[in-house]
Amino acid sequence: MGLMSILRIVSVVLLSSIFSMASDLAKTFQDAAALAEAQEKADATKDYFSKVLLPYYGQKYGPVLQSCFGTVQQPDSSSFSFVAAIGSDGRVARIYDDRETNISKCLRDAVQHDVFPAPPVFPYYLHIDMKFGDAPPPHAASADGAPPLIVADKYSYTFGVPQGWEFSFEQAQVRGAALAFFPKGGSFNNSSSVIYVNEIGAPCSDNCLSPLSQAIAATLRDAEAESPTIEVASAAPVKIKDGGQGTIRILRGATDPRDPKQGKDQEALAFIGHDETIILVVLTARDRGTWEHDFAAFQQVVAGHRFFTCNSPDLAVPCSR
Repeated sequence: MGLMSILRIVSVVLLSSIFSMASDLAKTFQDAAALAEAQEKADATKDYFSKVLLPYYGQKYGPVLQSCFGTVQQPDSSSFSFVAAIGSDGRVARIYDDRETNISKCLRDAVQHDVFPAPPVFPYYLHIDMKFGDAPPPHAASADGAPPLIVADKYSYTFGVPQGWEFSFEQAQVRGAALAFFPKGGSFNNSSSVIYVNEIGAPCSDNCLSPLSQAIAATLRDAEAESPTIEVASAAPVKIKDGGQGTIRILRGATDPRDPKQGKDQEALAFIGHDETIILVVLTARDRGTWEHDFAAFQQVVAGHRFFTCNSPDLAVPCSR
């Protein structure tokens, strides 16, 4: 059999598979949305949705959403929905639109060309429901563009972006952090001052009265173990946008996590407690001469914090209940 004949056979098989999948797909947005809701709860697919798909989507499409708001002219912050039908290989076979905005089109285009983790059944229907509600749209939160959005399984959160600073998920993740801020034109590794974000757990028993206090105490014990001569002081708490506050500690003589041999750095730690998690925001400064300016930027990051759960009215990404 010649090469051309083999290629024709392969092409026929591939086309047959595509047409077969297409014939099995939902016909309307409403049908696809109903199937998505059922798959989120079904025993065979609920773990894929909550433990695989949502973490993947949150990590990848938080930055995509920010990019859309930062690059689309006159971005529309009104709500929208669409459903992506994912095939056995993780590729998107079809997208169903409820309504289109310039932001939905930007996000949908990225989804259309993605290869998602392969689902346990196919087609798998991913329902994207963007609701910005009365909250200011992401692009309006700072003069420099959209704020960072960190998405977990059952909650998400964001921070303020100081004037003259930028942020990176990728550079932070290389160092084991969730998010990093640094002065524009710098980097997480090379800038004299950086701010980074992580979540911490408290070694708290069932009768613990204050997980936040436990987390603060454990974090400071770890810091003192690494740098026995460290000096710890309290500073005025920072009020955050959604209410509540960040509890502040100042560490002098701390070890820079980017370069443990450097030592003698000054750090500010903000502990923000939520029922679902405890968030730690850290400013590390190698040059104490810029401390006042850097600490002001740190306060802006913390003050701009917002936290969302599945019950929040202005969710911008899907949420697993």
